[in-house]
Amino acid sequence: MSEPKICESCGMPMEDASQHGGGNIKNPYCVYCTTPDGKLKSRREVREGMVAFYMSQGKTRKEAEKFVDEHMAKMPVWK
Repeated sequence: MSEPKICESCGMPMEDASQHGGGNIKNPYCVYCTTPDGKLKSRREVREGMVAFYMSQGKTRKEAEKFVDEHMAKMPVWK
């Protein structure tokens, strides 16, 4: 089995087409970073989604924002 592709926006592993934006296996972005038709969301929208996710995992907003900002700076599409 091949390694899953990694979303170039957030780093999420994408194991099959359902996890790729727009259900397109060639889309380098995941369903969480794209609109339903597979277009990349704005940096602000992606950032807010990631902050909300990490807050749901127990981080404070400040902790989540710091982590997300540092992480996004390393991702190919946001460099």
